[in-house]
Amino acid sequence: MEPPPPAPLRKSDPVRVGPYVLVSVLGSGGMGRVYLGRNTEGGPGPAAVKVIRPEYAEDPRFRKRFAREVDALGSVQGAHTVRLMGSGSDDELLWVATEYIPGPTLEDAVERRGPLDAAAAWRLMADLGRAIEAMWRAGIVHRDLKPSNVILAADGARVIDFGIVQAADGTSITTTGQNVGTIAFMSPEQVRGQEVTAASDVFTLASTLTYAVAGEAPFGEGTGVDVLHRVAFDPPREDILDKVAAVDAELASFVRLCLDKDAELRPAPDVVFRTAIGHQLSAPAADPRRSMSLPAANAFPALGAQPASAARAGTAPVGAPSPGDPPSAQHLEPPAAVPATTAARGRRRRNIVPAAAVAALVTGGLTVALLYPDDAPATAEPAPAATPAVTDPSASKPSASSKVTSPTPTASRADGAPTMPPGTTATQDAGTLDLRAAECLAEIVSGSSGKCVAALQRLLAGYGLDVATDGRFEARTLAAVKAFQTEAGLTADGKVDKKTRALLYSRPGGAVRTGTVTVTESVNTVDVARCLDADTGTANSEDQTVQVWECTGASQQQWALYPVPGQASQYIVVNQGNRRCLDADAAGAGHNGHGIHSTRCNGLAAQRWRLGTSAVSGVRTLVSVPDGFCLDAEAAGSGQDGQRVQAWSCAGSTNQAWKWG
Repeated sequence: MEPPPPAPLRKSDPVRVGPYVLVSVLGSGGMGRVYLGRNTEGGPGPAAVKVIRPEYAEDPRFRKRFAREVDALGSVQGAHTVRLMGSGSDDELLWVATEYIPGPTLEDAVERRGPLDAAAAWRLMADLGRAIEAMWRAGIVHRDLKPSNVILAADGARVIDFGIVQAADGTSITTTGQNVGTIAFMSPEQVRGQEVTAASDVFTLASTLTYAVAGEAPFGEGTGVDVLHRVAFDPPREDILDKVAAVDAELASFVRLCLDKDAELRPAPDVVFRTAIGHQLSAPAADPRRSMSLPAANAFPALGAQPASAARAGTAPVGAPSPGDPPSAQHLEPPAAVPATTAARGRRRRNIVPAAAVAALVTGGLTVALLYPDDAPATAEPAPAATPAVTDPSASKPSASSKVTSPTPTASRADGAPTMPPGTTATQDAGTLDLRAAECLAEIVSGSSGKCVAALQRLLAGYGLDVATDGRFEARTLAAVKAFQTEAGLTADGKVDKKTRALLYSRPGGAVRTGTVTVTESVNTVDVARCLDADTGTANSEDQTVQVWECTGASQQQWALYPVPGQASQYIVVNQGNRRCLDADAAGAGHNGHGIHSTRCNGLAAQRWRLGTSAVSGVRTLVSVPDGFCLDAEAAGSGQDGQRVQAWSCAGSTNQAWKWG
């Protein structure tokens, strides 16, 4: 599929900037016009040259920020971004040149050929995740990631147009407080004029991915004001996300997670990339004419080795990491310039796939080509196998003491589960075993035991459910499976079927917040933070009273927030002392003053909460999903140990403002 033809230059367009002769117009936007430029001084290939509009270029403050930002952009080196080629100022023309990537935009491709299928969408997510990860590590926020800023090149998707990016230290070429971005693909932080971090790019990546799969943005269309309000305050439209779920339920669940209104609860950029790669490890083989090619991890016999021809030419294989690109096999820490909230989020979430598996995919040459059926030949000849140059004869055969590993699963089942070659067994332990592997398909039933059951238990624990990781599928595990299925809206039959397995892998495991949950109250005219407490005096009761006490650091005052599978922006709040869920008594729903307890996690709606806004800086309300009432520390007992906690109409008062410690 060819990109739209460039437009000829107009009489008012410049014909040359810096070393570039401008050939045609590639596009225009709020910051300026973009031209196809040819370097007359022997530079590497054509460039996309953006000439900034005069109203910006004439502002000295803009020029200063522009220079700083160009320096920052020069540090972004990723396989799925574009290289900075140069910048300058000629006769009052302010310009910046980046690598020119031929190919249609994602917007053009969807408009002309329709939405992508599941395999193409996961690979697109991997490419975009890799791109924003590279920017994140350079301390850069793009702020305008959208379908028209994604080029579908022969070697993968590329993120372009860095014209309104922002350095992570807060400096930007736009004026302070200015909302920049395309309305349907903005993040809530941009709309509200709040701090914009890498989490904003994760949100807009999810919006872009939704467009790629559903053919429309997740918050729909309408007037600018209507769309802005929906982006800032409303959940994504269910009818649109249903279209994504119809293509791939796991993809839809992860998109929901990325579209969380709370920036701190979204996955970090590296988690986005690893989630996409983790899915590809167990995905069924895709139609190469419809989606993208994914060479086997052992395309080159030695990991990281290049074919002899590439090595002689001194070039890297297509899809190999660029110099300076982060080694994605490691869980790298973000740069110092990234805000602390983003850094903490990156450390908190575990990797989706084993590091070695990611390394195999990356160094083996992960190539992506978004192809539509009639753009590809009817048949494809297999590529010749690459033969490495062997200099050590002993390297071609294992020694007597060499460890022989079992073959890895291959994705050949129609239902998407990896299958094992006949006569082989998996060697993973429960911590890395994939429930979708062939050996687990029949093992996970009530009464069974083994590594697959232990792997199931680890996943359930990652959703906050009370289960022992002992490898035995007994009553406690069965109850946890049913609670998970109830939360996810599945039939709660305790059977670990395909849908249940898919949702278990729909998000990174683990809590998104942990610690004390405090409310600030006046004690002897002094403001004191007091803790939400699961009363130990009722330890043997099925329903334990939740109260407010002086903070002591005890386990019954420690809580964890876990996303509800398959539900947008809904959470369960689990006490770390008794492993029970915060429960708004369903019998009293809709009435002020009804009680709050901690009960065994059962997946029912009374145990689901949303994080609401508060007039108090740095704190949130906890809103019960069934009736929209807020968790409330009863005013009559303010400052007293054993203070009652109740559900009450949300009023924005301080006794409804809770802070996670």
